[in-house]
Amino acid sequence: METLIGDVLLSGAFLAYAGYFDQQLRDTLFSTWCSHLVQAGISFRQDLARTEYLSNADDRLQWTANSLPADDLCTENAIMLKRFNRYPLIIDPSGQATEFILNEYKEKKITKSSFLDDSFKKNLESALRFGNPILVQDCENYDAILNPVLNRELRRTGGRVLITIGDQDIDFSPSFTIFLSTRDPSVEFPPDLCSRVTFVNFTVTRSSLQSQCANCVLKSERPDVDKKRSDLLKLQGEFAVRLRHLEKALLTALNEAKGSILEDEKVIGTLETLKKEAADVQKKVEETDVVMAEVESVTNIYRPLSVQCSGIFFAMETLNQVHYLYQYSLQFFLDMFETVVKTNPNLNGVTGTTERLKIITNDLFRKTYTCIARGMFQEDRLILANVLSQIYLKTSGQLSLDGEFNYMLRSASGLQKNLPAIKGFSEKQVQAIHTLANTVEAFKDLANYVSGNAGAVLQNLNTVPLEPLLCWEGAEEQDPITQAMYKMLYVHTLRPDKVFGACSRFINSVFGEDFLHAADTPLDLYKITKEEVKPNMPVLLCCVTGYDASGRVEDMATNYKQSLSNIAIGSAEGFNLAEKAINSASKNGKWVMLKNVHLAPAWLVQLEKKLHTLKAHPNFRLFLTLEITPKIPVNLLRAGRIITFEPPDGIKANLLRTFNSIPSNRVNKAPNERARMYFLLAWFHAIVQERLRYTPLGWSKKYEFNESDLKCACDTIDRWIDDTAKGRENLPPNKIPWDALCTLMSQSIYGGRIDNNFDQLLMNDFVKNIFQPSTFESDFLLVEKVDDQGNKLTIPDGLRREDFLRWMEKLPDDQSPSWLGLPNNAETVILQTKAKTFIQKLLKMQAVTEDEDLAYQEYVILARVRHARVCMYVDHVIAFTVMLGLLHLPQLSMCHTTRVT
Repeated sequence: METLIGDVLLSGAFLAYAGYFDQQLRDTLFSTWCSHLVQAGISFRQDLARTEYLSNADDRLQWTANSLPADDLCTENAIMLKRFNRYPLIIDPSGQATEFILNEYKEKKITKSSFLDDSFKKNLESALRFGNPILVQDCENYDAILNPVLNRELRRTGGRVLITIGDQDIDFSPSFTIFLSTRDPSVEFPPDLCSRVTFVNFTVTRSSLQSQCANCVLKSERPDVDKKRSDLLKLQGEFAVRLRHLEKALLTALNEAKGSILEDEKVIGTLETLKKEAADVQKKVEETDVVMAEVESVTNIYRPLSVQCSGIFFAMETLNQVHYLYQYSLQFFLDMFETVVKTNPNLNGVTGTTERLKIITNDLFRKTYTCIARGMFQEDRLILANVLSQIYLKTSGQLSLDGEFNYMLRSASGLQKNLPAIKGFSEKQVQAIHTLANTVEAFKDLANYVSGNAGAVLQNLNTVPLEPLLCWEGAEEQDPITQAMYKMLYVHTLRPDKVFGACSRFINSVFGEDFLHAADTPLDLYKITKEEVKPNMPVLLCCVTGYDASGRVEDMATNYKQSLSNIAIGSAEGFNLAEKAINSASKNGKWVMLKNVHLAPAWLVQLEKKLHTLKAHPNFRLFLTLEITPKIPVNLLRAGRIITFEPPDGIKANLLRTFNSIPSNRVNKAPNERARMYFLLAWFHAIVQERLRYTPLGWSKKYEFNESDLKCACDTIDRWIDDTAKGRENLPPNKIPWDALCTLMSQSIYGGRIDNNFDQLLMNDFVKNIFQPSTFESDFLLVEKVDDQGNKLTIPDGLRREDFLRWMEKLPDDQSPSWLGLPNNAETVILQTKAKTFIQKLLKMQAVTEDEDLAYQEYVILARVRHARVCMYVDHVIAFTVMLGLLHLPQLSMCHTTRVT
C-alpha cells in the first residue's frame, strides 16, 4: 500500500501523456518521472511493469486473439484504448490498429466510416442513437460537426439525453464510443482538436517489426518450429488465465468466509484446489521450458535477419529527409520481404540453413535497392546504397566502421591555423589532410607522407580512374571492405569531387560488383505491373518537368493487347470521367491511366481513399502520371508504387530524345532544309538544357527550359519555313528568315523565361551562332575542342532525319563541359557541389535515425511536448502532476495553469 500513490501517479501520467510518443520516448519519459518522484520522496514500485499493472492476462490474451501485435507498444496502446477519458485519435500508418479495433468491437457491431464518406453524418447519428462503436478514418480531414461529440456537450430534456449534431438533436446512448484514426504519420493537427482527444500512436517499432519478420521467416523456413512456438505462446496465455481464475476463486472464498478461515471447509477446499492446480501448471511450464529453449535456439539463427529488416525499414522511413517523394509504407517493405523469403528462385535446391539464410539476406538488400531506386532520382540512389551498406555491416557483426562513417559525414577542415604549406596542394586540402590525420588513427602520418611524396600524390590524384595510394597504417593487411572505406576517406579528403566513384567501389566491396547496376537495367514496366502491383495499388509515374511517361503505358497496353482508358485530369469533367472509368474498369479488369494528376492534389485525397477501400478485379490496374510536386498527398505516395522518369544527362541523350519525340514525317517534310533546321534546334535545345546542370556557371539560376519550349520552337520553324518555301522542294539558306527566327528564339520562346541581363546576352550569342546560313556548310564547327587531343566536331552532312540520327548515335557517351562553351574544370566544380550535397543528405538521414542518442535527450522531449498535441491534455492526473512539480516542464505548467486553477 505504501507505493500505491506513486504507482497510480506514474500510471495515470503515462496514460495521459505517453500516447503520442514512440516506445523509446515513452521509456525515457517514464524514467524521468521516476527520478522526479525519488527527489520528491514519493514511494513507488521500482519494478513497475506498465502493461502488467494496467491490464490483466485475460485482456492481453483477448487482444492477441483480435490481431493485436504482441509487443509492449501495442499492448500499452490497447490499454489506452480501453482506459481513455477523451475519445482516442489513433495514428495508424500500418493499419494494425484498425484491424484490431474492428475485431475487438465486432460483437458490438462497430461501424467504419470516414470524414470523406457522403454517409458520414448518417453513420454518426446512428451510432450516437443506438450506442454502437464507430471508427472514423481520415481524420486529417476533420469535420467540425464532430466538436459537440468530442466535447460531450450533452443536455437532459424530459428524461432524454440529447446531443446536437448540425441542426438536429440526437438521442445519446451512454454506450456510444468513437475512435478517430489517420494513416498519415506526418499530419499536423490544430491545437483545438488536440485538446479534445487522447493520442494513441501505433507507428511500428523496431521490436515489433523484428517480431513480424522473424515470424514470417520461421513460417517459411522452419514451419515445424513456428508451430511449436505458436502453441507455446498459446499455452502460456492459457496458464496465466487459469492461475488468475484460481486467484479470483480464492479471493471470493476468503471474502465469503464466516468465522475462522481455518474452520471454513470451502476456503480449505479452494486452497487445496489452488495448490494442486498450481503444481500442475508449474509442471507443464517446466515441460514447455525445454521446448522453448529449442525454439529460442532456432529463432536466434534468424535474429540478425530480423534486425536487418528493422534497420532497412527505418532507413526507408528517413528517406523523406532526402526528398519528399520518398515515402514508403510498412506493407511495401513486407511485400518485398515475403517475395525474397517465399518466392525466391535462388533458394531452389538449397537445403543448408546457413546457405539459405545468406541468400535471403543478400537478396533482401538487393531487392530493397532495386525496388526503391527505380522511384528515386539518379543522384540519390548512391545515398540509399550507402545507407544499406552501413546497415549490413552493423547488423552482420563482421565489421564496425561507424567511426569512419561518422568522420566522413562530420569532418570539418579549416579549423587549424598556421599549418605548413605543401607544394601543389591548396590550403583547404592541407587543412583536410591534418583533420584526417588527427581524427583517424591509421592516417596519423598522412601529413608527413604527403609532404615527402607530394609529386607522386598529385600524379595519383589526377589519374582516371583514381586508385588511391595505400598510404595509411596497416593498409596491406586490411580486408577488402575496410580498405575500400579507407580509400573513400582518402578521396574524400584530397579529391572530394571524385567521392562518388570511391563510394561506388566501397558499396561494390560490400555487396558485389553488380549491386549498383541492378537498378540501371532497362525498366520492365509490364513485369512490375503484373507481379508487384495489386489491383488497388496505383502506379505513380513521376516525371521531372517537361517529361511525359504516358507513352510507355500506351505502348505497353498496345503490345500486350490490354484495354486502356486515357483521361486527362484538370477539370470537373475530367474528375467525373475518371471516377466512371475507375468504377467500370475495376469491375471488368481493364486498365486506366489518369494524366497530369498533379493539377488536382485535393482530388487525389478522395482518390486515395477510394482505392484504399476498393474491391477490384484482379486484372485492374491504375496508372497516374504526374510532375513531381510536394502537393501530392503522402498517403497516395505510400499506397502506390513510385517510378521516376528523368532525362539522362549529356548532349547525346538530349539530342536523341528530341529527335525521337518529333515524328519522322514532320522532320522529312519538304523543303529538304527543314530537317537541318530541326537538327539546329535540337542542338540549341540540348545546349540550353545541359547548361542548367552547371548552374550557377551555365546559367545564373535554374530556368524551366522544357519540352513546351521545344514544341513552340518547332511550330515557329514550320510556319516560317512553309511561308517562305511556298511548297518548293528546296529553299536556299540565304532565303531563310534568320533574323526573325533568332529574335523569336532569344526574346520570346526561350528568352522569355530569362530575367538576368548576363543570361540574356548568353542566350543571344547561342542563338546567333547556331541559327545562321553558314550552318548549311559541311565544315561548320559545332565544338572547337572535343577532347584533350584537340579534335573538332563539325555539323553532319545530310538532309534526312535518318542521317542525323546515325550521326547522333556515333557521338561519345561522355561530353566535356567545353561542348557547352564552359571551361573543362566546370565539371570539377559541379561534382564538388554534388559531393557536398551528397554528404549533407546522408547526414540528414543519420540525424533522424533511432540509433542517434541525441534524438532522445530531454531537449527533444521538451520540444515535442511544446507542440499543442500534448500540451493541451487536461485531466485530474495531469493537474495533480503539474501542481506537484514532478515534471519540471515549465512550458507544460504554463499551458495548464488556467485550467488547473
